[in-house]
Amino acid sequence: MLILAFETASYKEASVAVWNSEGGFLTKTFPMGRDLSSQLVPEVKSMLGKEVPDLIVVDRGPGSFTGIRTGLAAAQGLALGWGAKLVGVSRFDFYPRDTKDENELLLLDARAGGGFYYEYRTDGKKEAGFCKKEELAQKFPDCSCYYGECDETTLPGKRFVSLDGEPDAKFLIALAMEKMENGEELPADAIYLHLRALLPKNKL
Repeated sequence: MLILAFETASYKEASVAVWNSEGGFLTKTFPMGRDLSSQLVPEVKSMLGKEVPDLIVVDRGPGSFTGIRTGLAAAQGLALGWGAKLVGVSRFDFYPRDTKDENELLLLDARAGGGFYYEYRTDGKKEAGFCKKEELAQKFPDCSCYYGECDETTLPGKRFVSLDGEPDAKFLIALAMEKMENGEELPADAIYLHLRALLPKNKL
């Protein structure tokens, strides 16, 4: 089996990975910028040679608006041309919950003085959206702990769970395979929480 993955929603750098069940991984990283869209497809074709992937995995966000659009466009175009299956994984799934016994808050960097959040509550309710950094403490008074792309100064007085490293396209393949084995649906539509910042709360 041959799998291709695009991780382009990060603000730091983009990455592409190819996994072959017989030969392991090939990876390539790119600086985020205007040239990303022109670099992705030629580099992928160079990595694959004459081989065609059976599955394409793409990071659907939230994250860099331009990065999400670029990765999805490349993945959708190649999947259509090659007849490959296309699946998507949310960046919120990159960071597993620390515990299910507390109200937890997952925060992702959104630049512009804010963050994308995913709130997990012990009553089973979930909510995702965008929040300015200075409004976090007031918005989530019942949050017991938080983690993600932040640090111990983000929410003073709350327990911060430190995570090592930042997931890349190689990690994306492993996560998608795990979710598929569990029978989860993996839609490849974008999560653009930038556009939802002024809309009513999103119940997930």
